[in-house]
Amino acid sequence: MGLGENILLALAGLKANKMRALLTMLGIIIGISSVITISTLGNIMTGSVMDIFNQQGGANLVAFGLQEKDHPARDYYVPEDMITEEIRNDVKTRFSDEIECISFQSNVEQATTTIRRKDYDLTVYPVNSGYIKNSMTKMVAGRYISDEDCKNLRNICVISDRQAEKLYGSQRGALGKSLTITYKTSVVDYVIVGVYKYEISSLLSGMSDALGGDTDSWNNEVYIPYSSYNRMNGDTDDLTMFFYANTYNGVDAEALCKKVETYINNTYYRDNDSFKVIYQTMEAQMGMINQILGTVSAVISVIAGISLLVGGIGVMNIMLVSVTERTREIGVRKALGAPNSAIRTQFIVESIIICLIGGIIGIGLGIGIGNLVGLVMGSVAAPSIGSIILAVSFSMAIGVFFGYYPANKAAKLDPIEALRYE
Repeated sequence: MGLGENILLALAGLKANKMRALLTMLGIIIGISSVITISTLGNIMTGSVMDIFNQQGGANLVAFGLQEKDHPARDYYVPEDMITEEIRNDVKTRFSDEIECISFQSNVEQATTTIRRKDYDLTVYPVNSGYIKNSMTKMVAGRYISDEDCKNLRNICVISDRQAEKLYGSQRGALGKSLTITYKTSVVDYVIVGVYKYEISSLLSGMSDALGGDTDSWNNEVYIPYSSYNRMNGDTDDLTMFFYANTYNGVDAEALCKKVETYINNTYYRDNDSFKVIYQTMEAQMGMINQILGTVSAVISVIAGISLLVGGIGVMNIMLVSVTERTREIGVRKALGAPNSAIRTQFIVESIIICLIGGIIGIGLGIGIGNLVGLVMGSVAAPSIGSIILAVSFSMAIGVFFGYYPANKAAKLDPIEALRYE
């Protein structure tokens, strides 16, 4: 009996016992669909993170921040440890041919504003003029915070387009209006000088919608000059624990970072007994994020693999039942001269067909579920070809592995005893 005949015989057997075949495939279907769903969602997550990375100019953005030295004298910060305005300006001046701008922010504050007797939550970002370069903000009306605003401690602010439309009726209608922001300990009036279009990643926005969140919560960021914020808190020094540097296109960010790090530490932190400044490129951060996503996907895939193992055991169990039910058929074939290898091949092929059909259904289901979730999140991606090939190969391997024992048992049946079986 050739391979084609074995396949047709296997399909006829599955057709004759549809419900049993479906229940047998169920474990395979669940396992394969889980793996493909995870692969699809992983690609969606990675694509979304890459979108954010590209929107923020990640290839040209590097971060510098404080870190403890190997054997610090203390594990807490004092003002003398902080990165000063002098350090930031010195770095910008010394490396001006490679660094386009320096950006930073003070502590992010949660606050509220009241418009027409209704309270709205705000997230206030005290920033400098360069911060727009590494944020996802594009001005649609008015202007952004300038160096003059920071230098003169002006109480001005920049709000999102959706805030402007919701609170003042239109984007341009918000310009020049007063926005009263209530902090925990103070209330400050700001003049709106600009409106930006907030563009959060479709994935995050979709997740908010899926969880029943208010999409306006993604648009509540307000930017103010860091200097006016410091004045409100009684701080006279512009101290930060980190800052960002945006490099010009074509600059080797890694090489620049090493030069800047060495310069800062040798010039300003040589005598500091506890802290130093280190750098991290956004590309390195992206690598870590992708590594975390990959690890999470791998762990979940292992869990999904357990269902494949259970499904394989189910296949073996059903194949043993099939061997028992077809004992007389096996006896007749052996009496007519069928070799053990032909009997063994027949049942292995049947096992592979069961797992292969289950795998194909699982792949289709996994792609469908993954993209359905992706549509809810606002992004669609296809699973990798490698994961599909791996899923099909794995399902066939399960068929061979778990089908061999029942097939071998069938091949070793004594034809006389098999013909007597009732």
